[in-house]
Amino acid sequence: MKLSVVVPAYNEERYIEPCLRALREQSVELELVVVDNASTDGTAAIAERYADLVVREERKGVAFARECGWRSAHGDVIAFTDADTIVAPNWAEKIVEAMQGKAIAAYGPVYLSDGLRHEKLLAKYGFTGFLLLNHLLGLMHFSGQNFAVRRKALEKVGGFNLNLKSAEDVDLSRRLSKLGEIKFIKDMVVYTSSRRLRKGYLKFFWHHSVNYFSMLLTGNAREFEDVR
Repeated sequence: MKLSVVVPAYNEERYIEPCLRALREQSVELELVVVDNASTDGTAAIAERYADLVVREERKGVAFARECGWRSAHGDVIAFTDADTIVAPNWAEKIVEAMQGKAIAAYGPVYLSDGLRHEKLLAKYGFTGFLLLNHLLGLMHFSGQNFAVRRKALEKVGGFNLNLKSAEDVDLSRRLSKLGEIKFIKDMVVYTSSRRLRKGYLKFFWHHSVNYFSMLLTGNAREFEDVR
């Protein structure tokens, strides 16, 4: 099994180096693909120091970047994380273990790498509980910072929905759930930046609440404005 990891990045020179360093320190061999999503800063130059492949995607948007990334990668399993996210030391190992059987995809918890204590606790227990509850209900809910999919499954569903400005990860998980087993791996952990919370709690939770029910009922999502 060959594992590729795709990291979409738009103007991420402040965050991307720790992300890539953590991926390079994994105990499992992997192909690291960074998608430079029309950055205008030093993102690509930093990525060149760590990645096996840096590809440029001029169409701005995370769905375009993720789609470009997995189609450029060579792995049998494609994992995804974000440029402001640091994966745990055993992250790749847990993905490989999860994909040894018949599962077509796996995902795990998303904790915060910074922020206030109550924010970290809410992410660790509240968001993880939310993911687990949805999983038990059969409502798969990938979070873009932390999931992996077999290439054949991605090909079968046609990849990401390029019409979505956000929630492309959730949409993909719902379509994949019709194909086969998806595992929630509690030890497949990543730590992401709290920067979106800095726009305000109300705005953050309102956006995600509306998106959740919109995706559930209509399959559509709202656009997420840039936070950089």
